[in-house]
Amino acid sequence: MKAASPLAGLLTGEQKLIDSIKSWVGGNLIGDDCALIASQMLVSTDALVEGVHFRRDLMTLEQIGWKAVAVNLSDIAAMAGRPRYLFVTVCAPAEFSHTDFRSLYQGITDCARQYRVTVAGGDITASEKLMLSLTVIGDVHENGCLTRAGAKPGDVVVATGDFGASRAGLSRLLCGETSRQGHALERHIRPVPRLSESWTLVSKTGSLGALMDASDGFADAILQIARASSVGLMIELGSIPIHEETRKIAAEAGVDPIEWALYGGEDYELVGCIDANVWGEWRKEGSKNNPFVPVGIVTDGDSIAMTRHGAAAPALDMTRCFQHRPVTK
Repeated sequence: MKAASPLAGLLTGEQKLIDSIKSWVGGNLIGDDCALIASQMLVSTDALVEGVHFRRDLMTLEQIGWKAVAVNLSDIAAMAGRPRYLFVTVCAPAEFSHTDFRSLYQGITDCARQYRVTVAGGDITASEKLMLSLTVIGDVHENGCLTRAGAKPGDVVVATGDFGASRAGLSRLLCGETSRQGHALERHIRPVPRLSESWTLVSKTGSLGALMDASDGFADAILQIARASSVGLMIELGSIPIHEETRKIAAEAGVDPIEWALYGGEDYELVGCIDANVWGEWRKEGSKNNPFVPVGIVTDGDSIAMTRHGAAAPALDMTRCFQHRPVTK
């Protein structure tokens, strides 16, 4: 009988619940950001609930609509796919007016059109709070498909963009910031699905490597890749990209910006693993056409080790990650 991986001990209550659901339904398609089905289609669904994922006193309906679409497209980006169709279900409270629906759908259509995605259907029903549930369908990229399970020892761990900015933006909003300008606020309110970045990666690697989005934080992403690929990781925290504005806001809040980068969530950046030789050749081409930065290596082990500027850093604490649902034993 195969011994349980030490990584299982790091799982949050939400992650344990997902593992249970997989066993209950026999879900061989469950486990990545999308389900990869036989016809080479990618399918993913995600929901945003008022009071859990957004507050209407902090965001406009247009912004909520945009974000709902962007986070779903990020799931397609996480497997390097091409999004095609969206199905949108809106559950709205009784006081939600025709004008409110129009504002919400303005944000939905703005994001969908920017990424050339067709809103193909959905549903409208009543609810005590506003909730949006979206299903996105996409095609596997012509150069391959990347899942969480493709990392191998010796691979380079890479990431796009910067981390912690969305949490910094939320901090500003919770402190009564009214301006809608600045990197952190923009990243929280109007996230960008890293589609073109994922296509660049899969064009270099084909289906060799691993990829996922960091919607629940950098820490969650590296744990999920390590578990799915049955490998260990060594991460240099000092290499995780953090925007200067995020550092400034964290300092004002008395928080280590690494905490927001690891556990803040909602950055929708990509974290992946790429063959070291392929990465070396790619880097020789220069940084102009490479949106990724190296943050660690994949090891032949079953744990995640972290350093900070070369010195040992504290172990992951997954209780700090955002969970979409409080789970009790």
